[in-house]
Amino acid sequence: MSPLIIIMGLPLIIAGALTLVPADKRAVFRWGAILSTLTSLLLAVYVFAQFDAALAASQDVDDTQSSAIATLEKEYGYAFTQHATWIDSLNISFHVGVDGIGVVMVLMASLVAFIATCCAGEIKVRAKEFTILLLLMTGGILGAFMSLDIFQMYFLHELALVPTFIMIGVWGRGKNRDYAAYKITLYLSLGALIALAGLILLYLEFETFSL
Repeated sequence: MSPLIIIMGLPLIIAGALTLVPADKRAVFRWGAILSTLTSLLLAVYVFAQFDAALAASQDVDDTQSSAIATLEKEYGYAFTQHATWIDSLNISFHVGVDGIGVVMVLMASLVAFIATCCAGEIKVRAKEFTILLLLMTGGILGAFMSLDIFQMYFLHELALVPTFIMIGVWGRGKNRDYAAYKITLYLSLGALIALAGLILLYLEFETFSL
């Protein structure tokens, strides 16, 4: 299994698990979030450090033994890949991997997520909900950076955006936090509609969501 799946999936799994924890167990939320984002960060460091070696190993694979997808992954310089059919009728797949830019973005996002989680200790009101939303946003962001299927990327990108305006509206600071939440909701909704239109046009043109 690709370590990218753990990097993306661990925050999402912990977010789901924390929904079952009573709201007064603040230490469980805090340490659960810190440990999950720290694990993702350490794995992201490993992926970054081993990227060249993993890429070189993939280049040594015999093309005659490779699938068409693996051949394309090799051609475009992706490492730590994992592919599985998701919605076969629409040619949608669960497909992750990183190239030279993607591996840097995953590392940066995991670092920022860990720092944000460490700084979240000052949240006293609705700490459970805040922690869950933060982990959902983290998993969505990390997943979007490593997605090699555009539909999957769009889904995870939207998963990351939804907690954003909720967190601004509920835990934001200043008199204009409601206005800021409303404004960012309009921006994100408009952007999501434009992206969705582009997604549909790409599928109509190429009949696949694969990058």
